Amino acid sequence: MKKLLNKIHKRTKKAPMVAEQPSSMRITNETVAEHRERILAGGRKFKYPLQTPKHRIVLVTVLLVVLTVATFFGVFTWSLYVGQNTSQFTQRLTQVLPYPVASVDGKQVRFSDYLLELRSALHYLSTKENVNFNSEDGKRQLEYQKRLALNKAIENAYVAKVAGEKGINVTGKEVDSFVSQEINNNQLGVSDSVFKQVIRDYYDWSFDEYKSSVKQQLLRKEVLAKLDVDGRKRADEALAAILAGKDFGEEVKAASDDPLAKSSGGDVGTISKNSDDPNGLIATAKNMKPGAVSGVVEGTDGFYIVKLIDAKDNTIHFAKLFVAYTTFQKQFAQLKSNGKIQEYIKVAESVSPSNQ
Repeated sequence: MKKLLNKIHKRTKKAPMVAEQPSSMRITNETVAEHRERILAGGRKFKYPLQTPKHRIVLVTVLLVVLTVATFFGVFTWSLYVGQNTSQFTQRLTQVLPYPVASVDGKQVRFSDYLLELRSALHYLSTKENVNFNSEDGKRQLEYQKRLALNKAIENAYVAKVAGEKGINVTGKEVDSFVSQEINNNQLGVSDSVFKQVIRDYYDWSFDEYKSSVKQQLLRKEVLAKLDVDGRKRADEALAAILAGKDFGEEVKAASDDPLAKSSGGDVGTISKNSDDPNGLIATAKNMKPGAVSGVVEGTDGFYIVKLIDAKDNTIHFAKLFVAYTTFQKQFAQLKSNGKIQEYIKVAESVSPSNQ
């Protein structure tokens, strides 16, 4: 029995003693928050090392996006000014991004306006006249159309500038009235939908683009007439002479700027009432009685005076006196001479449309 007690005593001595936890390590109601924070702090060392790669990924992604966008715009800009891309995608993008193709008297000329004119001309020539722009003659025609389109875009920009300075505006109602007249006066008697399709087929324009072109034409007419004080004076003086009893034909020979009209006394002959009427001469004559003389009409290229000779159901016969607008072109030529017109693409200064 004594031996057994000795063995038990020895084992008790060898058994490790469980260290008593200090009071700071004991979990109590008062220390539970502290223990929770200690455990979470131990876990953070496994979480935070992953956050640095996340920031790097975001940074690299942003840099790649910026580099891609910069590359795209760099290539696109090169395609505009050096490659002179004329695709529909290019035109649509320049309608959103105001890339300038030129400047006139400090006003920027938008690339989209130039491409709208150029693409329309090229579409018509390729689809209606079968022009191959890869041929030698086609390349000449392409350069010729580029020059025409650029000249028109620059002139239109200057027209807009002058209109803003002089408070000249064309309303949507005026545009709609002109378009409605064009549709109703067309010789085919087509519907609105067919007319819109014709615009698309011939000019590759949406109806809104066509109306925008009409607005520009009407604005140009208003500006040119407003600027040409001398031309207006000449037209008024010619009208006064006619109303005072001078023969219309004789006044045409004395005052008209149309050399062909001088020999005929301004007589245009008998034409269809549905003929193209950009100057509004037929529309004016239709509201007159035979022998009557109109007031001064502001046309697209000059001032007109109309004398109605005869009118039937579908035809009309009248004479016209024409005084050309000259002030705008003189001012425009002066701007070019003074170096106030800058072109940002290389286009031939002058080239004939074809060898024929």
